[in-house]
Amino acid sequence: MMDGDKTRAGTGAAAAEQGESSDLQEGYAALLYENQKLKKINQVLMQRVEMGWGNHSDAYRSFESAALLADKVKERTRELRQTLNRLEESNEKLARARAASERDRQILRDAIESIPESFALFDAQRRLLLSNSRFRSFWSSASIKLEVGVTRLPDLKRAAAGLGFIDKRARIRGKAEAQAQPGQPGELVFRLQNGHWIQMSEHPTSEGGLVVIYTDITSIKESEKLRRQREVAEQALILQSTLENMSEGVALVNGDCKLESWNRRFVELSGLDTEMIERGVNFQQLLAATELGDTPIPGQLSNCSPGEVIYMGEKTLASGLVLLVRRHAIAGGGFLDTYADITDRFKNEEALRESEQRIRLITDAMPAMISYVTRDLRYEFVNRYFEDWFDRPRSSILGQSLPDLLATRDYQIHRPYIDSALHGRQVNFEVEQTLDGKKSRNFRKTYIPHFDGDKKVVGFFSLEQDITQQRRTAQALQQAYEHMEQRVSVRTREISTINQQLRKEIDERQLVEASLIEAKKAADLANESKTKFLAAASHDLLQPMNAARLFSAALNDLELPASAIQLVNSLSYSLEDVESLISALVDISKLEAGVVEPVPETFMVDELLGKLVNEYSAQAAKAGLQLGYVKSSAAIHTDSQLLARILRNILTNAIRYTPAGKIVLGCRRHTAGLEIQVWDTGIGIPQDKIHEIFEEFSRVDPKQRRSDKGLGLGLAIVDRIARVLGHRVKVKSKLGQGSCFSILIPYGVIEADRGSAALELDTLGRSIYGASVLVIDNDSEICAGMRALLEGWKCHVTTVQSIEELAQLQQGSEQGLQLMIADYHLDDNRTGLEAIALLEKQLQRTVPVILITANYSNELRQLARDSGYVLMNKPIKPLKLKAVMANILGN
Repeated sequence: MMDGDKTRAGTGAAAAEQGESSDLQEGYAALLYENQKLKKINQVLMQRVEMGWGNHSDAYRSFESAALLADKVKERTRELRQTLNRLEESNEKLARARAASERDRQILRDAIESIPESFALFDAQRRLLLSNSRFRSFWSSASIKLEVGVTRLPDLKRAAAGLGFIDKRARIRGKAEAQAQPGQPGELVFRLQNGHWIQMSEHPTSEGGLVVIYTDITSIKESEKLRRQREVAEQALILQSTLENMSEGVALVNGDCKLESWNRRFVELSGLDTEMIERGVNFQQLLAATELGDTPIPGQLSNCSPGEVIYMGEKTLASGLVLLVRRHAIAGGGFLDTYADITDRFKNEEALRESEQRIRLITDAMPAMISYVTRDLRYEFVNRYFEDWFDRPRSSILGQSLPDLLATRDYQIHRPYIDSALHGRQVNFEVEQTLDGKKSRNFRKTYIPHFDGDKKVVGFFSLEQDITQQRRTAQALQQAYEHMEQRVSVRTREISTINQQLRKEIDERQLVEASLIEAKKAADLANESKTKFLAAASHDLLQPMNAARLFSAALNDLELPASAIQLVNSLSYSLEDVESLISALVDISKLEAGVVEPVPETFMVDELLGKLVNEYSAQAAKAGLQLGYVKSSAAIHTDSQLLARILRNILTNAIRYTPAGKIVLGCRRHTAGLEIQVWDTGIGIPQDKIHEIFEEFSRVDPKQRRSDKGLGLGLAIVDRIARVLGHRVKVKSKLGQGSCFSILIPYGVIEADRGSAALELDTLGRSIYGASVLVIDNDSEICAGMRALLEGWKCHVTTVQSIEELAQLQQGSEQGLQLMIADYHLDDNRTGLEAIALLEKQLQRTVPVILITANYSNELRQLARDSGYVLMNKPIKPLKLKAVMANILGN
């Protein structure tokens, strides 16, 4: 029991005993009064008896009454003595309770005085009740007098602020307020005028009072300052070591064109004398003494963004060295020069160009179409005969996509043979091909796969020979032969024609029936195989992508130099582009295979749209656009995840094709349902192209959008998902003014008070701080990336790669576990659900679970929902993972 509790217990006992003593005193007084009254009555009756008043019978009765009264007097007298005894015992207990209370109060005062911090206790009205000498000394140094029962905490704070006693404040955690609520402590850190740092903690009591503790943390602050200085020095040393070990020459120049830093490789490549180089020397004058003196020095760099390439060129020195010079702008108006030795690469390129010229001379002389196609079906080489056939210059063919160059019908004919070549098989085939404005020609084609050093197919060579004349000669001979044979056998055929026709009809019907049965079986097997392939492909493609995203996010949480931050950001952007491309290809494949089935539910549309606005606000701001949002209180009934996918693709296109202006997301109510609209002020779509934008690999203006890294699948996915959901997507657009994409969703009926408030972004870190998390994933890179990411968020992380490792965890090591992050696909055809069951069996309790998978099947989604697990699809977005963890741990 705390000292305060002992004091209150002693005071309560003393009060109870004092109340009991008071009751005994009142009872004693009453009995004394009754006894005196009975004595008087007894005396009067005895006098009457002795005087003989009345007849004898009356005298006897009076005597009898007197005797009875005497007995009552004795009884009352005995009760009075008992009462007196109890009163004496109560007085003794009261005295002991008072002594114990005084002793407990002294112990409490001694305990408070022994606390090394300043301590004070305030009542519910924030009046001072109790304090130690350190607290009184603290305020006496500010010339503020403390009085018990008079001084109030708000007055102290105002007086300290008015006197300038506090120099600087910095909030660390919680809210230190004058009226703190029970169970909600607050902390505040501030610095005094004398340079001391004080941490003030406020803890409410159960009676509504407040305990205030001041702790001097000046030494802690000084140690933190020294630690930061050491870290900065270590980072500078690491940076310099990194520069010295780079294969490229590096020179850092400030905004005044003064040399700030350089490495040994720069001195070697530039040919400078080491005595000429020192910090602060004019960089332009320094280069003037070398062969690099004609490299242009920029005049004004304040308008350049950090990392922007402001110069790049090759420089051939008299010694034969070829240097690649790149200049990047840095913050503050300076720049960073890098010098790379590309002599070998330059020579190799020259030799390659000469070799390519010789090969082109040979191939141009051959009477056949020769070309080379890369794995992504783009032409990298064609000969002159190829140009003549397509009647196009070589420059317009190189880099062109094979499906775009061929007609749609021709590409569909060639596609099986292309697939075989890309799978490593040489194929020979004959095909009839027609070009616009030309007659049909027959070609014999050979596709030869091209393997790299790892035995992987990176493209194929194509050899195409015109065999039209040979084919026509063969057809003429075949026709003559058939005509002769027909004249010889005409009579025989006439006799057996009817019988053969009947047999043929029976056989054809049997064959058709058998082929239909086989076709149905083959279609069922193909569909099942395609579904399994898509699930495996999704997992295998997204697994390394997921690890890369985790490592990138973990790097963002570290304190890195500006150049490294720029590289990390570039890596994140590239990963987002790759993720977008892979997700688009997987989505369109699943929609084609028909494995996507909607799971409709009723939800508030504002829950979905609010999340999308938060998600895309940063992208819009980065593109210099305004993202507006009109809230809606309507409820809709559809698949929330598929609808979110539609809106994400539309918003991505709006940002991508809006050079300037704004984008607005909102809703309109109609009788048939709620229409969700996305307006933009982008480039617009020509009216004759609107029906084409929903086709695969179609973009509005591909020539002007070469920087766009998309595949043209976004709106194709939107159209397929809308058809799966049974919704209709409409488009209105004016060229050069903007577009509006809308989708009509049926209304839903939702129960009241269903929504829940989302966690604020600034509280995410506090919600997951210090959490104990177990991660199970069969990929070691995923485990390493997840550990780096979560430990950057100050979590305690344990990782395992199999169910066997989970079973071998030491007894009790997972008792404090707060969250489990499990991959669904584990080794040996085992799943994360088995790992969850094993962990809960070991703990004898349930644990919150985040289930991560690349499987988008509705069965798994429903299973996770029924089990109470949060399902997240790969690749994981770190901010979304952080929000989900904060929501789970916060609840």
